[in-house]
Parts: sequence; structure tokens; C-alpha cells
Amino acid sequence: MPASNALVRVVLPGVIGALVGAGAVEYRHRADVAASPASMKEAAADVNGAKSDFDAVRADVARLKANAPSQSHTMSDVGYHWTNLWFAGEKKNWPLAQFYFDETRQHILWTIRLRPVRKGPDGNDVNLVPIFEGIDTSAFKTMAEAIEKQNPQTFAAAYRAALEACYGCHKASGKPYLRPAIPTAPAQTIINFDPAATWPQ
Repeated sequence: MPASNALVRVVLPGVIGALVGAGAVEYRHRADVAASPASMKEAAADVNGAKSDFDAVRADVARLKANAPSQSHTMSDVGYHWTNLWFAGEKKNWPLAQFYFDETRQHILWTIRLRPVRKGPDGNDVNLVPIFEGIDTSAFKTMAEAIEKQNPQTFAAAYRAALEACYGCHKASGKPYLRPAIPTAPAQTIINFDPAATWPQ
């Protein structure tokens, strides 16, 4: 009898534990199955939410493209700054010349970001990025050095060379009629180009 009591004490708890464990597993499985449709709805909501987010982003991109300025608009800014650069250099106002040179360069980069590839007159793509990189590392580099040297003759020569380089880009883009020239008047008269100006303070 003592042996059977020992058996009952060892085996019975194991059997009861197995039954309780199996019941718990079954209960969890049924709960998962019952929750499945809700989980599927949540997953579907996540997918639909992601889709609507994507649609919203696509709509925002289309709106931004429609509202982005044209290259002619940004190039008008380039002409404005490049014109004033000439008069700043002519008056030996080198800090102002540096300002207008930097603005010119930034607006050209903006122009290229708006439309890096144009169609040429033959219908082929014209990639503006390498064209400007060539100008930036040659004619514009010389222009920056001329401003730094603060030499009017070097400045004038660099300005003319940069105009010729810019015209090369216009021709490559199929717009040879956009022929830049040495300006005859500032783009605006509100800026005083005199480096010794004393008003306003």
C-alpha cells in the first residue's frame, strides 16, 4: 500500500498538471481564433491607413510640382543678381560683389533642382547638372578668385568669361536667343553700390 500511495503522490500531480496545461492551451487557442477576425480587421485598417497616407503624399507631391516656379522665374533672379554683381565689382564694393555672386550661384542651383534635364531642340535630353558643374569649376571659380583678389581688371575679364560660359549652357539647352551681355544699368536702383556710403547707418 505504501508503494501505491507513493505512485499516487507522484503520478497524480503530473496528470493533473498535464490536464490543466492542456486546458490552458486550448483556451488560448480558442481565444486567438475568436480574435482572428478583429486582428484581420486591424491589419486591413493598417494597410488602408498606409495606402491613404501614400495617396496623401502623392497628392502633396503633385501640388508642390504644380506650385514650383518655372526655370524662367528662377533665371530672372539669376539675371538680377548677376547684373548687380557687375556694378558691385565696378564700384569695387567687394563684399557686395561676393554677396551677389553667391546669390547667383544659389539661384542657378535652384533652377537646376527644379528641372535638371530639359529637352533639346532635337528632342534629346539635355542634362544641366554636368554642364553647370563644368561652369562652376572653371568660369565661376575664376570669378570667385577675381572677387577675392579685389582687382577690377581681373574681375571684368572673369565676368565676361562667365557670361560666355553661361551662353554655352543656353545654347546646349536649345535657347541660343538668350544671349547675356554686360549690363548697362543696375537691376534695381534701391541698392547703393558705393562701398564708402555713409547712409543709412
